[in-house]
Amino acid sequence: MAKNSVAFFAFLLILFVLAISEIGSVKGELCEKASQTWSGTCRITSHCDNQCKSWEGAAHGACHVRGGKHMCFCYFSHCAKAEKLTQDKLKAGHLVNEKSEADQKVPVTP
Repeated sequence: MAKNSVAFFAFLLILFVLAISEIGSVKGELCEKASQTWSGTCRITSHCDNQCKSWEGAAHGACHVRGGKHMCFCYFSHCAKAEKLTQDKLKAGHLVNEKSEADQKVPVTP
């Protein structure tokens, strides 16, 4: 019985050491950027996380206090790709806004 317990704990120890070494071997660091689409105070991290993932294509997001302001920060695994994706989405949003404003200005003739 004691041999089984020792073997089991040795197995768990080896598994734990392997898991720690895998976590430490990840070379890619996340790139933190203030959200380009969040407005207002960030108090609920899950909302920031959802917006960063769905709107900005980030790995995740979180609320942090910087300079006395509660802000939403997005975390990307590829910084250059993140910047281009954010800019493309912002441009698309501006184009939609411009089109809707233009549609409102055009008088409809029967």
